[in-house]
Amino acid sequence: MKAKKRKTLDYSQMHKDRKELQRLLEELGGCVVMVEGKKDAEALQRYAEGVIEVSGRTRNACEKAARSGATEVAVLTDLDERGNQLATELISELRSCGVKPNTFLRRKIARVLGISQMENFERRFKERLGETKL
Repeated sequence: MKAKKRKTLDYSQMHKDRKELQRLLEELGGCVVMVEGKKDAEALQRYAEGVIEVSGRTRNACEKAARSGATEVAVLTDLDERGNQLATELISELRSCGVKPNTFLRRKIARVLGISQMENFERRFKERLGETKL
C-alpha cells in the first residue's frame, strides 16, 4: 500500500491561507448559522455567534432566527443533494421571516477548508491551523 504524500505549502501560499482562515473566522464569529443536524452544530458551535440546528423543521428554525433578532443568517448546510435542497428551503423561509440568508459563507467554507460536509468543519479547520501555524 502506497503512503499518501503530504502536500507542502510554500511560504506565500501559507500566508494566503492564514489570511483567508482569519477572515473566515471573523465572518463566522459574528454570524448566526443554520445547520442540518447535531454533528454539524457541534462542529460549528465554538466558531459562530449562534447555531440553529434545522433537522427538517425549516419554518421553526427560521422563526427562531427571526425572534433572536438576527438580520442575516449563514445557511451552512452540506454541499450534497439533500443539503442543497434544504438550503433552498431555508433561503425561502428566511426571506419570508424578514431575515437575509447568507449562502456565500457556505461556499467559501467548503472551498477554503476543502469540505462538503459541515460536520468536518472543526477537524479540518484545526488541521489547516496546524499547517499554517496560526
